[in-house]
Amino acid sequence: MFKIKNGKSLLRRFRGNEDGNMAAMFAVSAVAVVGAMGAAMDFSTLSNAKARSQSIADATALSAAIFVKDNDRPPASFSEGFTQGDHSADALGYEFKGFVEGGASNVNVNVVYDDNAKEARVTVTGKTVPTFAQVLGQQNLAFKAESVVSYLDVDETHPASIVLVLDNSGSMRWDSEQLTNAGTRPANPTSRINGLQTSVRTFRDELRGRIGNQLQSDGLRVLRTGILPYNSAIIPLASDAERQMDWGFGGVDEGHITAMRAAGGTNSNPPMAVANVWLDTEDDRHREEAVRHDEEFRQPLKFVVFMTDGQNTTGGFDFIEDNTTGRYYGQINGKWFTTRSLNTANFHGFREGRIELNSDRLTIETCNEMRAEGTIIYTIGYALDVGFYFDPADPSDPGEVTALTQATANNLLSQCASEPEFFIEAGNGEELEGAFDQIQNSIIKELIRIKS
Repeated sequence: MFKIKNGKSLLRRFRGNEDGNMAAMFAVSAVAVVGAMGAAMDFSTLSNAKARSQSIADATALSAAIFVKDNDRPPASFSEGFTQGDHSADALGYEFKGFVEGGASNVNVNVVYDDNAKEARVTVTGKTVPTFAQVLGQQNLAFKAESVVSYLDVDETHPASIVLVLDNSGSMRWDSEQLTNAGTRPANPTSRINGLQTSVRTFRDELRGRIGNQLQSDGLRVLRTGILPYNSAIIPLASDAERQMDWGFGGVDEGHITAMRAAGGTNSNPPMAVANVWLDTEDDRHREEAVRHDEEFRQPLKFVVFMTDGQNTTGGFDFIEDNTTGRYYGQINGKWFTTRSLNTANFHGFREGRIELNSDRLTIETCNEMRAEGTIIYTIGYALDVGFYFDPADPSDPGEVTALTQATANNLLSQCASEPEFFIEAGNGEELEGAFDQIQNSIIKELIRIKS
């Protein structure tokens, strides 16, 4: 009897004892957090693969449809073009980074020429290598992209002008991958500026490959490009030449790309204002080209790709009236001064309020103006995940993206983008390349009609 009572007593004590509850709750919470992070990584990897495969599907279908339209038949051999059937992405000259199982050689590109529907159909399939999903027994995640281009819908490329507005501020020298903690140095750090150069170079080369037959200098030229790298201001060319738009990819040539360097503060207003001025005159440039070739003038489509890896840190200031600050501001000889003394404020005609950097406001106003004129604006937030980042200029003092920096930058970029989906977040170099791929895809669909 004693033993039974003693056992019941122990059971009651066990039920009522809350010691260790926090540890158990923490353990469960930690699993949930790690799981969410792992799932996010897997989703990001899959999204990158899908964006890349969609770009390949569109590019291949477009090239296939153009060949049939020009030759009234599909290619007879691989030396002529994309033959019907299955091909590896590697064999077609495309690359996939390490996030795809087996690499480009294990990504299948199926090409079909449908003479009844008068269209080329391309399907790209492959599998990514997950991180977290493998713990749950999922060894890979499949992705698929499809594109259909009608032979009848392929037309000469619509005239267009594209401006790249690219952040070259000091934080662009940081590595794009987060540190696991403030003291951990990555094994192979890659600066954000290098990732940007690679992405812009790929964007340029693939766009040239897809519409290259429309860029000849002896025929009607249809594409103009320009690049505006910036930090606290637009970064000047090394030569005395003034930055300007140029035909084809002359405005984004190799010299422009390799000259990009990370230094200084951040102010997106000057380059966006110049992009607006450039695009205001692009109708005239394309009209002159049409007249020169005795062709009908078609108003060019206009695009801006605006990328930053942080919030604006330099520029002018706006005074905002606010009777809760207890600070009084006024201008003396064009400069803002502040005082906490109401008597002094009255003496100088100061007003209560606060001072705010006006770079974001002016940039958004310019974006609004460009969109009203028909310009399509894509924006990219690069490496804006909150955390610490390796800085090769000072390895002992990592760079930091705070929650405020992230929110401020994302607010600017989302307000500038023409559509919500035209604001793209790229966490690292691979995702930045994917973002430029996605934008190139969208531009091509505007320039040359693609069914789906």
